[in-house]
Amino acid sequence: MFPFILIGNLIAYLNPLKTEYDLFFFFPGFSIGGAERVNAEIIKSFEDKKIILFFTKNSPNDGMKHFFELPHVTLKEINYWTDNKWMYWGNLIYRGICSRYINAQSKKPVVFIGQCNFAYKLTPHINRSIKIHELIHMYDPRFTWVWAPFIQFIDTRIIVGEIFKQKFGQCYREAGIPEKYLDRLKIVFYRLEFLPDTFHQRNFERPLKIYYAGRGGPQKRVWIIVEIIKRCKTLNLPVQFKLAGSFKDELPQEILNDDCYVGELKGGQDMYHFHQSNDILLMTSAWEGFPLVIMEAMAFGAIPLVTNIDAIPEHITHGQNGYLLSHVNDENRLIEEAVQQIQSMLEHKDSLEGISHNAYNYAISNFSAEKFRKGYRSVLLCDE
Repeated sequence: MFPFILIGNLIAYLNPLKTEYDLFFFFPGFSIGGAERVNAEIIKSFEDKKIILFFTKNSPNDGMKHFFELPHVTLKEINYWTDNKWMYWGNLIYRGICSRYINAQSKKPVVFIGQCNFAYKLTPHINRSIKIHELIHMYDPRFTWVWAPFIQFIDTRIIVGEIFKQKFGQCYREAGIPEKYLDRLKIVFYRLEFLPDTFHQRNFERPLKIYYAGRGGPQKRVWIIVEIIKRCKTLNLPVQFKLAGSFKDELPQEILNDDCYVGELKGGQDMYHFHQSNDILLMTSAWEGFPLVIMEAMAFGAIPLVTNIDAIPEHITHGQNGYLLSHVNDENRLIEEAVQQIQSMLEHKDSLEGISHNAYNYAISNFSAEKFRKGYRSVLLCDE
């Protein structure tokens, strides 16, 4: 590895950055997703600092890129070299380039990692006097092998809920990681870009409007939502489903023919309108951090009907500001439970308005930009 790092150092020496930067950020990509939206909000919290941001993985779409294109941010897309298994030497060389850029700053910068594989491998090459911080959007034990070898170089690991302190405690013990590193975990809740000034009143008339917005894949388990839709149709329940996101290829033709799928939304007003136009957010994820889409739904008074996993029950109280689905690991029972809960909501429509109002109040009280900004600036800028 050393010759490639040296080549990278030499390239950076001969082609130095033209500007001094306060913060170096490393994010995987800018495709549509809650994690990407949170990453963009972190960047906005440092509008008074000079930032250089490296995207290190190929993005399937550029749906969130515009959120990062800010006056105080310099964007560098290095994914062609760092996410190319046929030219892995490029990944090694860029470790040399980026470490040289960081170490050569006249004033010590701060490095921030947004759960980025390339950046973990970069950490050993960064001067030990430079602070390195990390955001972990969610806990996935399969990801341990990526970050564990580099934990000694990371000064702060930001998590989004108390549950993750327990999960990482168990993970550290099983992996033989000294427990002293648990002291580096710090909780900072997500924020919302926009919080409505007033409660969005809805009447929950039939058909009850149920929706999902997000990604597909094994984490989100959209196929379970498809089965819930089919079961509701079989029972002739007065409900209407709408699905938005980058998972069209995961949907059967009958769902596409039924106009359930509305395509991909790029956030902003399109997403806000989607929340306002529907009543119940349905999510059947196998694991999560605390999804941004749940926070947005609550802010607009939509009621979460979501799996009881990870940090979600730290914010959702069953029957008060949303509903929790307990059969997370048994898909058949989860489908049955979700359908039964939908039937219960139809039968007890009068209670939904109060739950909706509670969801809104919780979002307003807990997901403010001020708390988020203060939390991140206190970690990255120790003098604030």
